[in-house]
Amino acid sequence: MLFNEIASFLLVTSSPLFLAFYQIAYQDFDASLTLAGKSLMKEGPNAFFTGRTPRPTTSTIAVYLGYVVCQAVLYNHLPGPLHAAPRTIGGRRLLYRLNGLAAWAVTVAVASICSYFLLIDPAYVAKNWGEFLATANLYSGILVAVFWVKARISPDVESETFLTGYFWYDLFNGGELHPRTGQLFDWKHFNASRTGGILTWSLMFFETLDGSYERFSFYSIFGFAAMMPHLWTLQTQYLALHPVELSHGKCLALSVMFIAGWYMRHVVDDQKSSTRTANGENKIWGKKAKVLRVQYRTSDGKIHHSLLLCSGFWGWARHANYLGSMVYSWASCLICGTSHIFPYAVAVIMTGMVIHRCFRDEKRCRAKYGSAWGDYCQAVRWRIVPFVF
Repeated sequence: MLFNEIASFLLVTSSPLFLAFYQIAYQDFDASLTLAGKSLMKEGPNAFFTGRTPRPTTSTIAVYLGYVVCQAVLYNHLPGPLHAAPRTIGGRRLLYRLNGLAAWAVTVAVASICSYFLLIDPAYVAKNWGEFLATANLYSGILVAVFWVKARISPDVESETFLTGYFWYDLFNGGELHPRTGQLFDWKHFNASRTGGILTWSLMFFETLDGSYERFSFYSIFGFAAMMPHLWTLQTQYLALHPVELSHGKCLALSVMFIAGWYMRHVVDDQKSSTRTANGENKIWGKKAKVLRVQYRTSDGKIHHSLLLCSGFWGWARHANYLGSMVYSWASCLICGTSHIFPYAVAVIMTGMVIHRCFRDEKRCRAKYGSAWGDYCQAVRWRIVPFVF
């Protein structure tokens, strides 16, 4: 546990500095990580970060909070079908209103109309990107502190609240699983699908490790509210400074690669979701789905039944959803060319994260399903990449 405490301390303290370093490299060193690194070594961390790290401004705080509040209103009030998420570790099945696509449409429409009538500057976010990053860091810090306290004094469901007594580990990955305000406002889901800007993956989130197991702590809050909006847009930021001309062949190949990865990421989750909804009585690629019927016990002592899918993409690999994410991440980075490593942060981080999560998923599934997981591994041999890994 001491190792986890030390690792958590390093991750909590270094993650904001990592984002700040990337922003400084972009704004002060022409997106050169090498030059920024040399300057950091020469000046020392204190002088390097103190003199260059962007700070929140009154206007960026107002705009950022305005966006979050507007998204909260849309999240809570836009119509949409109710969806029962997979059972939690405590045995609950929580309901969510699926209105992410509608929220995206409203957001884009309002922004477009306001830009057309010159009510807002469509480039305002890009012009103040560093200040918005600092504002997101501030917002994340406040949210982490609030829910760190809430988990200790007033958790929604105590049996699903994970606390070890180690400060940094609990801050990084402890706390509540699904803290809510009212019946349907789920803070973790809102932070992942709205604050982080990924409005269209409201349903896909439930099938991820983040949605099923991760507590609403620094890992989830900072990751979605600060890290993803910054790192997942580096390609656009980079190309604004360093335009790249691609041949028609390269453009076509990378477009196909990106679409294939994105398509696979969504179809994989749809195959799993539709199979569970149909209790294994559905067809995938024209054939009846092959499933392994398993059971598991939740923390309330009840036994539940589930399905492990062995057809479609899930017949190729046990974590086929991760392969799609890797493919489209690399495609979005390769479009920036190879003269700088700067825009490749997403692909590198995504690959490392996917491999780490793969082994962590396997550990949790083995503990959850017991010997049945071994049977599943025999039926589906490959973890992520068929015939490779």
